[in-house]
Amino acid sequence: MPEIERAPPAHGSHHRLFGLDFSTAAPAEILAEAAARPAAAARLVVTANVDHIVLLSENAAFRAAYESAAARTLDGMPLVWFSRLLGRAGARRVTGHDLLAAALAEPPDPESRIFLVCPTPLAGEGLRARLVRAGHTPEAIAIAVPPFGFENDAAYGQQLAARVRQHGTTLLVMGVGAPKSEIWVHRQGAALGSPVTLAVGDAVSVAAGLVPRAPLLMQRTGFEWLFRFLHAPQRLFRRYFVRSWRFLRIAAQDHRAGSDKAAAPRAR
Repeated sequence: MPEIERAPPAHGSHHRLFGLDFSTAAPAEILAEAAARPAAAARLVVTANVDHIVLLSENAAFRAAYESAAARTLDGMPLVWFSRLLGRAGARRVTGHDLLAAALAEPPDPESRIFLVCPTPLAGEGLRARLVRAGHTPEAIAIAVPPFGFENDAAYGQQLAARVRQHGTTLLVMGVGAPKSEIWVHRQGAALGSPVTLAVGDAVSVAAGLVPRAPLLMQRTGFEWLFRFLHAPQRLFRRYFVRSWRFLRIAAQDHRAGSDKAAAPRAR
């Protein structure tokens, strides 16, 4: 297996958590930073929540994708609170919804080519219609709805990567969830070309108008997870009520490691 290429932080302010740098910039700035990165492969932007942090401790392929990402954001409010608990001022929540909204708000550019990897045809067509209404030409927008398990299907993965590259994609939107989106993008690498790539999961269905998002008060107070759970309890029960408890141990270890590092005497 090739050595993991660890991407250095983009310009701007970052916080170090769980061995990774997370941006404190606004969504539009994060997109601009990612676009300014060297274009040897897809420039992946990932949005961390509690479940991602747990997965990072268990899944080497997911960790590799995170380490090579062009930018990382704190999506979950518990991560923002944890960063502030450590005394790191300026921690900002930037969700997949925020990043996708910022990308969709950019004025249409004749050079832009958008590729949507969606969970359902309805989500893809809904988002395409929104982009066309905003002034994008229909031929500049491509859609794929990959089958279940696509990330482990080498032949399909190569075909999809070739479609993305042949489209001349400048913005790749991955709306099929973690960790498969991030792992697939990382594995394909340069085969995708060099698009700015957003791994935003359910934000695609929300942007297409198919799924509601939590009220603003729930977003700001950290209860968006509850809203999502009530809309998909069977899918999210294990994530929120079983897996999430592991985060407390991981956070304690990270806090302890940071405290030990700060207390260690500096080399003369």
